[in-house]
Amino acid sequence: MEVSVDTYIGSRNTSRYHSIVQEGVEVLVSDALAPYVENIKIDCKKFLFVKRMQALLELNNGYVISA
Repeated sequence: MEVSVDTYIGSRNTSRYHSIVQEGVEVLVSDALAPYVENIKIDCKKFLFVKRMQALLELNNGYVISA
Protein backbone atom coordinates (compact mmCIF):
# COMPACT_ATOMS: atom_id res chain seq x y z
CA MET A 1 0.00 0.00 0.00
CA GLU A 2 1.30 3.43 -0.91
CA VAL A 3 1.25 6.36 1.50
CA SER A 4 1.98 9.87 0.31
CA VAL A 5 2.85 12.73 2.65
CA ASP A 6 2.92 16.38 1.66
CA THR A 7 3.02 19.47 3.83
CA TYR A 8 1.87 21.92 1.14
CA ILE A 9 -1.42 21.52 -0.71
CA GLY A 10 -1.41 24.76 -2.68
CA SER A 11 -4.10 24.76 -5.36
CA ARG A 12 -4.41 20.96 -5.68
CA ASN A 13 -7.83 19.39 -6.12
CA THR A 14 -8.67 17.73 -2.80
CA SER A 15 -12.29 16.86 -3.60
CA ARG A 16 -11.52 13.12 -3.59
CA TYR A 17 -10.22 13.17 -0.01
CA HIS A 18 -11.84 13.12 3.43
CA SER A 19 -10.55 15.87 5.69
CA ILE A 20 -9.84 15.08 9.34
CA VAL A 21 -8.70 17.90 11.66
CA GLN A 22 -7.12 17.21 15.03
CA GLU A 23 -5.33 19.77 17.21
CA GLY A 24 -4.93 22.19 14.29
CA VAL A 25 -3.49 19.54 11.95
CA GLU A 26 -5.49 18.56 8.86
CA VAL A 27 -5.06 15.06 7.45
CA LEU A 28 -6.48 14.20 4.03
CA VAL A 29 -7.42 10.55 3.57
CA SER A 30 -8.21 9.31 0.06
CA ASP A 31 -11.74 8.12 -0.67
CA ALA A 32 -10.30 4.71 -1.58
CA LEU A 33 -8.74 4.27 1.88
CA ALA A 34 -11.30 6.06 4.09
CA PRO A 35 -13.87 3.20 4.33
CA TYR A 36 -11.20 0.94 5.88
CA VAL A 37 -9.84 3.40 8.48
CA GLU A 38 -10.98 2.73 12.05
CA ASN A 39 -8.79 5.25 13.89
CA ILE A 40 -6.26 8.00 13.14
CA LYS A 41 -3.66 9.04 15.70
CA ILE A 42 -1.60 12.20 15.08
CA ASP A 43 1.65 12.85 16.95
CA CYS A 44 3.24 16.31 16.63
CA LYS A 45 6.53 17.13 18.29
CA LYS A 46 8.69 20.23 18.20
CA PHE A 47 12.34 20.41 19.23
CA LEU A 48 14.10 23.75 18.79
CA PHE A 49 13.48 24.60 15.10
CA VAL A 50 12.49 21.12 13.93
CA LYS A 51 8.87 20.02 13.75
CA ARG A 52 7.97 16.36 13.39
CA MET A 53 4.56 14.94 12.60
CA GLN A 54 3.51 11.33 12.35
CA ALA A 55 0.07 9.96 11.53
CA LEU A 56 -0.89 6.38 12.36
CA LEU A 57 -3.91 4.95 10.56
CA GLU A 58 -5.45 1.85 12.09
CA LEU A 59 -7.42 -0.15 9.53
CA ASN A 60 -10.42 -2.35 10.28
CA ASN A 61 -8.41 -5.49 9.37
CA GLY A 62 -5.82 -4.78 12.08
CA TYR A 63 -3.07 -3.27 9.91
CA VAL A 64 -1.44 0.00 10.98
CA ILE A 65 -0.10 2.45 8.40
CA SER A 66 2.44 5.06 9.45
CA ALA A 67 2.77 8.24 7.42
